[in-house]
Amino acid sequence: MDLMMSIGPQSVTMDMVARDCGISKRTLYETFPNKHNLISDVIKYSQELYNDRFIEIFEQASNSFEALMRVYTVARELIQKTSTVFLSDIKRLYPEVFEEYKAQEVNHMLSLANVIHKAKEEGLALPGIKCKIAAFLFNNNMKNINHMQDFPFPEYTATEIFDGAFLNFMRGMATARGQEIIEDYVQKHLSNREN
Repeated sequence: MDLMMSIGPQSVTMDMVARDCGISKRTLYETFPNKHNLISDVIKYSQELYNDRFIEIFEQASNSFEALMRVYTVARELIQKTSTVFLSDIKRLYPEVFEEYKAQEVNHMLSLANVIHKAKEEGLALPGIKCKIAAFLFNNNMKNINHMQDFPFPEYTATEIFDGAFLNFMRGMATARGQEIIEDYVQKHLSNREN
């Protein structure tokens, strides 16, 4: 997973995977008959891994904004270690795998809409926010990060764009109490960089 995310699936060979995992190529092919199966399983594994991590975050957080900020930190780390060609390689070379990946989008948007709804109940998000619309717009902003080649300002990294998109999204829907949670989190965890 780390190898594919760092250099993109097209650049990964089965030899590289076997060597990186410390196994023989034969053993690798006994588990994954071809690169397509390997990539499909890697993506499924990655989604399960991060979904489990996000569930744990929401179970442990004291409020929805704290949970969203912790998810943001995990997603930020993921973006930092993922090559900009990862998703475009998947889309171009493995369209059926990409469609499986995309199928999860609606579920992610509905989950985010539920969290925003809970934030409204907690008094952290503005009462006039339309939860599903906000989740849809946020999802579209995140998809744009995967098209860095279209971004007209090359001096910014994908991580910086993600920071701007996420923090502006959070600040835009937050009540005064929600703003305090966001700014406190930024000061404690992200103050060593400009946001």
